[in-house]
Amino acid sequence: MSKTIIGNMKEIYEYRHLLYSMVVRNLKGRYKNSYLGFAWHFITPAITIIIFYIVFTGIRAAPIENYWAYLCVGMFPFTFLQVNLSAGATCVVSNAGTIKKMYFPREIVVLSYVLSTFITFIMSYAVIVVLMLLAGIHIGVHAVISLPLIMALSIIFATGYVLLLSAITVFVSDVHYFVDAVARLLFFMTPVFYLTSEVTGVLEKVIWYNPFTYFIESYHDILYRGVVPDTFQLGVCCVLAAVALIIGLIVFTILKGKFAEAL
Repeated sequence: MSKTIIGNMKEIYEYRHLLYSMVVRNLKGRYKNSYLGFAWHFITPAITIIIFYIVFTGIRAAPIENYWAYLCVGMFPFTFLQVNLSAGATCVVSNAGTIKKMYFPREIVVLSYVLSTFITFIMSYAVIVVLMLLAGIHIGVHAVISLPLIMALSIIFATGYVLLLSAITVFVSDVHYFVDAVARLLFFMTPVFYLTSEVTGVLEKVIWYNPFTYFIESYHDILYRGVVPDTFQLGVCCVLAAVALIIGLIVFTILKGKFAEAL
């Protein structure tokens, strides 16, 4: 297995120019015929944040300090994870024409999709950090040092489940519809617009069975609370990322040889 992974990595490196071009295509392609183009990557989550800020600021019994910052810090990484879960499941099917016409490492399709969504996420987060600093919100330097780690784990985690789901979706299209429904449900099961300390009843336990929670709370800890995520939380993120990547690679490697025939 390790030899196969190393071989795949070397082959992907040989096709790095194709990877680059596919990342650029993904970044430009979705909104290429619109007037605002790439800006929609920021506008869509921003509108959601504004709506949630207006609604929940008015109905909350106990207001959250700098609630807009709390929403932003959680919303953008959640969008990154959610988009890869729902739309990422169809990334191989969406590239059926390219896969049938030419040979290249099929993993590039997945990597290009995850990287393009991550680039959008990084750019969004840079804007959020600047806005927080302008608003006088303190960002702990010692905590920010751990931000690259949780971002790297987020990429690995997303790459793992996109590899898994995109490979299965080629043969079972129902997977996409199921995953899309789950992705919508996860929004309410992830502490994006509420605090974990506020949750009671069944949801109090359910949210911690949601893998997204550990990543989003890590982002909240680092940028909103200004503290380094605790060891257990980071440990869970590491395990989730490793397990997702290993399972995803195994399933994708087994199935990718039949993609061209099934598509």
